[in-house]
Amino acid sequence: MSAAPPSSTEAPPGAARLLLIDDAPEQLRQLSGLLARHYRLLHALDGVSGFHRAQAQRPDLILLDLLMPSLDGHAVCRLLKGDPATREIPVIFLSSQASAQQRLDGLRLGAVDYIGKPFLADEVLARVHVHLPRAAAAPGREAGDPELAFVNAATQMIGEQLASLPSVGELAQRLNLSERRLSTLFRKHLGLTVSGFVSEERIRVGCQMLGATQMSVQDIALAVGFANAANFSTAFRERLGLTPQAWRQHQRDDHRDGDAS
Repeated sequence: MSAAPPSSTEAPPGAARLLLIDDAPEQLRQLSGLLARHYRLLHALDGVSGFHRAQAQRPDLILLDLLMPSLDGHAVCRLLKGDPATREIPVIFLSSQASAQQRLDGLRLGAVDYIGKPFLADEVLARVHVHLPRAAAAPGREAGDPELAFVNAATQMIGEQLASLPSVGELAQRLNLSERRLSTLFRKHLGLTVSGFVSEERIRVGCQMLGATQMSVQDIALAVGFANAANFSTAFRERLGLTPQAWRQHQRDDHRDGDAS
């Protein structure tokens, strides 16, 4: 069974598509109310229909409830990662059960993140944004909106200068905007404050470097703008529930398992 709860707002035509899978209609309504202004939404009220909808619609990201009857979130994630058509879609678990072991279990199945219930609106928006494929990561970046030129320029500047980032005021000044105006544009188009985007971008790039390079954690920390490895590790663990070293080892184990199969 699937459903599409009505929403009072609609996302721009070019926004990323999210699939929300949750057997609790009230949870779907809450998520839809939070995300509908930024993203195009698909819905499913059980694991089976959610998996089939993912196969048919190929969303950009999936928010998946863990505790569902018949086919739970772990089983759905296994199916998604076992199908070549859906295995590359990022999956974020939503659950009231979010212990360290459960986070590890979800990551081992191929999920990219874990959000505990009850969830915070800013946390959901931030985690969805950071895990979307870059081509789809900026909701509403359709052509024709002049505000997006400023958002695109600012995010590009941030990405190029993570190691020694200027202040928000300096970023705004370079774009001939006030700091308040730049902050308003980020909240409107990305659902994040400027500092929130910077924090998520540092963790996102850190994840990429941990998985794709042999750089030390200290060098990665400096490259993404942290003063030292300890600060990076603290922020990383708060964000993903794992230390950078544990996350890197998990990625290596996954690659070995994939090569063996």
